[in-house]
Amino acid sequence: MNETTGVLIIDDDPGIQQALTRALAPTCSIGTAFSGEEGLEQCEQLCPDVVLLDVMLPQMSGIAVLRALKRMRADLPIIMMTAYAEVQTAVQAIKLGAADYVQKPLDPDAILRQISHVVGRTAPKKDAVRAHLVGDSAVMKRVWRLVEAFGPTDIPVLLQGETGTGKGLVAAALHKLSKRAHAVFVPIDCATLPEQLAESELFGYEDGAFTGAGRKKRGRVAFADRGTLFLDEIGTLSIATQAKLLTLIEQQSFVPLGARSLQPTQIDVRFIGATNVPLERAVEVGTFRADLYHRLNGISIELPPLRDRGNDVELLSRHFIAEFGRSAGKPDLDLGAGALDALRSYRWPGNVRELQRVISAAVVLADGTVTADDLPQAVRTAWAAAPLQPSPVQGGSAPIDLHEIKEWAGREAQKRVIQELQRRTNITQQELARLLGIDPKTLRSRLKETP
Repeated sequence: MNETTGVLIIDDDPGIQQALTRALAPTCSIGTAFSGEEGLEQCEQLCPDVVLLDVMLPQMSGIAVLRALKRMRADLPIIMMTAYAEVQTAVQAIKLGAADYVQKPLDPDAILRQISHVVGRTAPKKDAVRAHLVGDSAVMKRVWRLVEAFGPTDIPVLLQGETGTGKGLVAAALHKLSKRAHAVFVPIDCATLPEQLAESELFGYEDGAFTGAGRKKRGRVAFADRGTLFLDEIGTLSIATQAKLLTLIEQQSFVPLGARSLQPTQIDVRFIGATNVPLERAVEVGTFRADLYHRLNGISIELPPLRDRGNDVELLSRHFIAEFGRSAGKPDLDLGAGALDALRSYRWPGNVRELQRVISAAVVLADGTVTADDLPQAVRTAWAAAPLQPSPVQGGSAPIDLHEIKEWAGREAQKRVIQELQRRTNITQQELARLLGIDPKTLRSRLKETP
């Protein structure tokens, strides 16, 4: 357990709330609620790592709260707090999914050990998945909270976002956090399925179903049984295929092409869809079925474009440099200041996928440090054209963005370095560019912006 472990205490006794808060506050982040209804609201807002839940609550019982919490987040560790006479109820709670129970009067040290134990059981799995969703921006933290909350459920998920934003990674994360993690994750790129073959690829066929069908073939839906079926770019499917997919989702069954019996094959599959175009608009214009849209959209997760993720560009760049550097036999590669500034200036129309490709190529070219010269011309050009912005703390009473201040300070520091180096009469622009890790053309553009 670490200092960021979030604990939500649901108990109507102020004395117990105060005692637990005093005991846990040095190592945990504490949230409190004095009723079941308030506890559910707090859980949704705070996304705690563990809940301490009293068995006896007014209006809404502890067991009812437990059931509601598990519906909200199936993997949420919940420790029941109970008096001696209520132990049977606590045992019932364990059967309903509670992680453990403690008896009153409460021993703070024992509760700390219990919290550490139950959080430790779920943390390794989440940490392994979280490592693939690199990002510390507010928008990505919200994505991760939704993945954590809905991953363990069977609720259909619709992932929306531009191409390259990581919808496939999020789909895989949802699967790995689910009760189906031991089974298969079957991704299907619907955009690559020819219309005339889509049905046979999805549902399979019997021998002789059509010309050339010499033997029986299992469809991808059958392979996904007891696992997760990820339908990427689902908006590209024809209306006819959408109708069959709707039946599959609603009835959890299908009939292969050319089947001699109309008896459907039963399956148990969790569905995740993804699209890079707004399906609501597709429904309005009639290219996507409204009933399929609502059936798939159990919960919608919007993947933000990289240009809206703040400092995640740096985090992702360093992550990819480390990853590709190990593969290329360059484990100690660093990211130069000029290269980082250039990466931040670019708009990334291809999002994370494009950044990954750019860094992969830069690592091959780099010698000790990834510099701006190792980046594509499009990235360097965007950097050269980027205007120098005024201080974000000047003028007005608008809220101050600390990340923006950090970026501005970096640009100002760069200007001063250039100005200081210019004062050295014995240094050429070629030498100056080499010192800064940029090409001379980019340097000339920067010098024009520097007073």
